[in-house]
Amino acid sequence: MMCITAKYGMIFLMICVLISCGQDVPLVPYWEGTAIVGNQTTPVAQSQTLHVNSAGVPLPPDAAPPAYQVLRTFELNNRYMDRATSSYQKIAGFAITNEPLTRVDRDFNLQPAAATHWEVSEDGLTWIFHLQKDLIFRDGHPVTAYDYEDTFHRWADPKTGFDFEWYYRPIKNWGAVVAGRLPVDSVGVRALDEHTIAFTTTTPTPYAPELLSYSWVTPTHAFEKYGPAWSTKPETHVGNGPFRLKEWTVNDRFVLAPNPNYRGPHKPYLEQVIGQLFNAAAQPPFLAAYEANEVDYVLLNNQAEINRIKSNPVLRDHLNAYVDFQTYYLMLDSYHPPFNDLRVRQAFSHAIDQDALMKSALRDIGLPAVSMLQPGYPEANTKALAAIQRYNPDLARKRLAEAGYPDGKGFPNMEIWLRGEPQVINTAAQAVQAMLRQTLNIDIGVRNMERKVFTEALNKKEITLALIPYRYDYVDASNQLSLWLSNGRHPWHNERFEDLVIQANILVGDPKRRTELYQEAEQILVSEVGGVFLWYTLMNEMWQPYVRGAALETNKWGYRAWRGNQMLNLTPTLYISNEVLEKPATPQATGFWDWLTGK
Repeated sequence: MMCITAKYGMIFLMICVLISCGQDVPLVPYWEGTAIVGNQTTPVAQSQTLHVNSAGVPLPPDAAPPAYQVLRTFELNNRYMDRATSSYQKIAGFAITNEPLTRVDRDFNLQPAAATHWEVSEDGLTWIFHLQKDLIFRDGHPVTAYDYEDTFHRWADPKTGFDFEWYYRPIKNWGAVVAGRLPVDSVGVRALDEHTIAFTTTTPTPYAPELLSYSWVTPTHAFEKYGPAWSTKPETHVGNGPFRLKEWTVNDRFVLAPNPNYRGPHKPYLEQVIGQLFNAAAQPPFLAAYEANEVDYVLLNNQAEINRIKSNPVLRDHLNAYVDFQTYYLMLDSYHPPFNDLRVRQAFSHAIDQDALMKSALRDIGLPAVSMLQPGYPEANTKALAAIQRYNPDLARKRLAEAGYPDGKGFPNMEIWLRGEPQVINTAAQAVQAMLRQTLNIDIGVRNMERKVFTEALNKKEITLALIPYRYDYVDASNQLSLWLSNGRHPWHNERFEDLVIQANILVGDPKRRTELYQEAEQILVSEVGGVFLWYTLMNEMWQPYVRGAALETNKWGYRAWRGNQMLNLTPTLYISNEVLEKPATPQATGFWDWLTGK
């Protein structure tokens, strides 16, 4: 409870009313005097306002009163506020209502979450995580290492049919357990005591702590009582994250609020996170809702809308574009002619004018790519690699002629396969097709395949030429560069590349050397044209200017990027600034008095 000494009787009256209702006082305006918060007495300057939210968290100096601390977004209408049975059916918000062992900041540095610290065994095979000892679920039940053990065992259990199990394959015996060849308790995840859990990997895995930022816990006692439905109702949802599920109306919206029993290091500023639910097949008018001040954040994919925003003198300052960690590239079958000849692959890499692609088909949604790893991704070396696959039509024709196809004569017929891509990517593929015709005088078709057919052919390495994207799963070069190992998804092999990546993938305790190995490997990948790297995806976010927080501040690579709850878990840093008070809109809670009285 907060008390105030001030000059004005109205303030005292408000506090008395709140006390009589048995409510905490999250918003206390005052003009001069002292504020007693907990056991601390703080001097108060004239015309200053102290704001503390309902979880007892002091708000930043420029924050609006707690009644305005509401973030409104659109979210997909999925089934669970948890991933106990399905990762692809989880609803946005699961990552901030359930606590992982580690979290990642905007610079992709690991931060403690449920685990306060961790260490690795001398052989690099076992990672031991120590849990914060006073953690509890929202119902007061203690959070233990056994809850995390049960969560991982449930994901590995073939009876669960967990659709994201592939992500955890580095864990010892994981694949064999998923396949039903070993019992569930054989998996390399074991609680050593109530507050210590060990993960054993098949080989040394220096990126294991990064992987385990995807370790959101399911409360065993709730799952045993209610099954997967535990996470679908406010009365049974008992997560241990910074937020709690306050409301969920199917096909309409969900509301998150601060979890009063959260004891971790990432306490939130926001009073509510409201997700307006929509179905993927019937997307709402995102931009129109944003312009009507119905939501505070939207992601734009429509190029016409992005262009309109850029030409609007007011709204263009709301737009934030950043490079997503996704690369589109041409995959070439280097095991068979004609792409088994490096000169042919080089000809393709020099024949495509990426700048022209960005100015036409990919305007505002793409950035020319020079490599697999994107700008701002750890271990990326884009500046050093920029010249290797540069557009050079004369060099492209020369390399094709040297390979035995002067002016394109005799080049075999083939098609660029796409994996069920939307029209904008199909248009980009047709632009690539036109550039290859113009520069090399070869005719290449374009075929947008049904996704299942494409994936089956890709896995069997039966595709000659394809335009395909890859987006990261976790922030470590091993994730994207291992894709190009001979046991990966592409028909390309280079022995030196293989050795370098495998060395780096198992090197524990020397991050500088790992970076050197990965950068040398990627230079080989680009020089030997394992793929023709075309563009990185540009994300275009609209943020109301009154939304602030560390999640939206520029990171050390110069990008402002809120990459969603699932990746960086930065939502607790967001807050609404007092700039919102300059707007004609009213607080977005259910009403100021309702909010004060907890209704």
